[in-house]
Formats: sequence, structure tokens, C-alpha cells
Amino acid sequence: MANVRELVLNILIEYERDGVRKPSLLKDSLNKYDYLETRDKAFMKRVVDGCIERQIQIDYILDTFSKTPTAKMQPFIRNLLRMSVYQILFMDQVPDSAACNEAVKLAGKHKFQGLKGFVNGVLRNIARNRDKIAYPDKAIDGGSEYLSTLYSMPKWICDMWIDVYGFEKTEGMLKFFLEPRPTTVRLSANALKKLYGKDTDSDDKLFGDYIEKLSAAGVVVKRSDILPYALELEKTDNIRFLPGFDEGAFFVQDVSSMLVTEIAGVEPSDVVVDVCAAPGGKSLHAAERASTVLSRDVSERKCELIRENAERMGLGNVKVELHDAKIHDRNMENKADVIFLDLPCSGLGIIGRKNDIKYNASKKGLTELSSLQWEIIKTVWDYVKPGGTLMYSTCTVNRQENEEMVGRICLELPFEMVDFSEKLPKALTEGTFGQELVRSAKNGYIQLIPGAFGTDGFFIAKLKRV
Repeated sequence: MANVRELVLNILIEYERDGVRKPSLLKDSLNKYDYLETRDKAFMKRVVDGCIERQIQIDYILDTFSKTPTAKMQPFIRNLLRMSVYQILFMDQVPDSAACNEAVKLAGKHKFQGLKGFVNGVLRNIARNRDKIAYPDKAIDGGSEYLSTLYSMPKWICDMWIDVYGFEKTEGMLKFFLEPRPTTVRLSANALKKLYGKDTDSDDKLFGDYIEKLSAAGVVVKRSDILPYALELEKTDNIRFLPGFDEGAFFVQDVSSMLVTEIAGVEPSDVVVDVCAAPGGKSLHAAERASTVLSRDVSERKCELIRENAERMGLGNVKVELHDAKIHDRNMENKADVIFLDLPCSGLGIIGRKNDIKYNASKKGLTELSSLQWEIIKTVWDYVKPGGTLMYSTCTVNRQENEEMVGRICLELPFEMVDFSEKLPKALTEGTFGQELVRSAKNGYIQLIPGAFGTDGFFIAKLKRV
């Protein structure tokens, strides 16, 4: 029988091996060991994700209690200690003794007999003194050292956000990234009418009836305060088994991403072009409102994913094409009433969902991404009809990729910002931050801060071709 902790250890070592965290590694491993019991697979996922998510904090704690710095430890011992510290500090259901004893056993099994005492001593010392761990002073570097250590965020990202948003907002974002997140889905009124309520005129009743079906299936459901067709789901082991999935009742999509189509104001006669579309959330959302949607992406694998989702949701007005957005298509000039530019970005707004992003990102990488974004914008801007709408969006929190980019669009291309403050859902206009959003939307853009309204970090700008 497989030793689950040993499997976790192997995954963590593999993550480190090439210096780049591979997002698919855990998923591939879980598929490989699908024969394991559900609780064992849940343990694997929790510990692997947790060790990556909390790595900076865990290494700081290890360096506090170990004479050998983590950076100088052998990869096996380093990751063995990391996974054990995570269990001790963040998994109440795992007894400290079990975490320590199993770590010692694994050290001995893998021919680290001479380090069994070291492993045991460090872990038991941490377990005894967990409430006495001293973190960096908040007064150092404006608090960035403290935030970086406590919330396991690279210091350069903390510095960048503190400079723009201040200490308190930055800490709020970092706290949000570490909180458990529900699965957010967008309901399809069209699909639900076909499936459950052909005679129902009220979307709200349709959504309410469907929520009852989800609840009956054991899912914990909360309706979004922001959009009536958005749900937050918990206790969903596999969304493919939920009622209505095969019939296209819903699409997994964050509320922040849904707002793009809302703010665009897509009309029934519109032609919408989505140039970097995968996995297709915005394309499919627009297709429920527009006459035609052209959904493009750079790889056949991504295009096939969009096709599968369009077919599942019964959207025959979505045309999917393989096309590199960096290559200009003369046939598309002046064709789009609305163009979606959700361009490749650093993803700093979705770190809570993809914790490898923060370790793979770099200052140099942000600059390179901005260059790529501008290359695509210069290539596709004239697909928009005169008077048409360009929706620019990213899932990041970085002025270089966001505010500075739309400023450049208006400076160098024939576009002007559009006031969309009246398109903001009421829930986004309340409170101090809501009023900030309203003022920003009047200028044609908003930056959603991670967690401020329970959404991912997301940037949306609306521009008109003049």
C-alpha cells in the first residue's frame, strides 16, 4: 500500500527540481493515484498545496529552529521538514506526534539514518514553541518583510503593492489569498430553461429552482451578492457530476470575469471577437447575448476546450478558430462591435487559486508580459468598428500591465475611455472602496482588489474607437 506522506514528499521534491513550479504536477499525481481513498487524496492535495502556499513562512520557521538553513539542506530533508511543519502548524486533525514520527520513519527509510535525530529534534522543538515564533517587525521596510514572511509572498510583490495601496490594503489581499475559496459558477438561463423550465419567464425563479437541485445533491450553495446568475459552491468533489453539468447549466467562472460582459453591454445584434479566449468564459457569456461570437486562441488544445464548452452549453453562435493574436488578420478589420482583449498577464490577482504564480513571477517577467500585451494590442485594435467597444482586462494587480497599458492605448491608438459607472452592480458601489470604484469607472476602468468584494483581483477597462 502506498505511503501517502511519501507520495506528498515525492511531489514536493519534483516541484523544486527544475526551479519552476509546474501547476499540473499535483493534478497528474492525483490522477495517477486515483485508486487511493478519497481522504488520502484530500490529504495529499491539502499538504502539497499548503506547503507551496506557505513555503516562505515555513522556511522562515525552520531557519529559526534549525542550525542548518533550509537553503543548505538536501532537497529530501528540506521538503520532509516542510511537509511536517505544515501538518504541525496548520492541520489540527494531525497529532504533532504523528507528524514527527512519520517524518523520522521516512528519513530512516531513505537512508538518512544519521539525520533522524536532527529531523525529530527540529520538529518537536517547533511543536513545543509554536506560540512563541517571532516574525519580523512591522516597522522594517514599511512592513514588507513582515507581510512577506507571515503570508508567504515574495518581498518584491509586497513592496510593489505597499507602494501603490499601502500596508493595510496589501495585508487584506494577502490574507484573502490564503483563505479557502468556493467554486464560483455562472448559471446559463438559456440552458436551464431548456432543461427544467421552458414555461418559466422569470430567470430568478429558474435559478432558485436549480439551487434547490444542487442543495439536494449535497452542495452548499450561496448566491452572489454581485450578480444574480453567479453562485458560490462548496462541497463539490467533482463539478462534472453535478445536476445539469452535461446540459450546460453552468460554467466555472469568477464573478470578476463575468463583469467584463456586463460592462461591455453586449447587444443581441453584436458581433463579438475574443482574441485570447481560452477557456472561453467570456466568449460563452457574450454568446448568450450576442448574435455572433468569434473565439480565438493560439493552440488547438485550447480551441478544443472552448468548442467542448460551447457544445455543452448549446451555443451554436460561437465560432472557434485557431489563430495567433500577434498575427494581423486583414479579414477582421472593422468587423467587431465588441472586442475582448483578456491578454496574457502575470496573474497576480488569482494567486489564491494558483499558488505557484507568486514563485514563478519576476520583475523582468512583468516587463516582458507588458511588451507582449502591447504587441497584441497593436495587431488587433483595428478589428473594432469605428464607434465599437474594446474591453481590456487582466487577472492581475499591476499598474504596468493595467492602468499604464490603457493609458498607452488612448495615447497612441484611436480610442477613448468610456464611463461605465452606471453598469456597475449595486454591490460594487457600496462602502468606501465601492465609492472608489465608481469614481474610477467614470474614468473608464476599475481595479478589483483581491478579496475586497470576495472576488479575484481583476482589471477591466472599457474603450471606444473614435
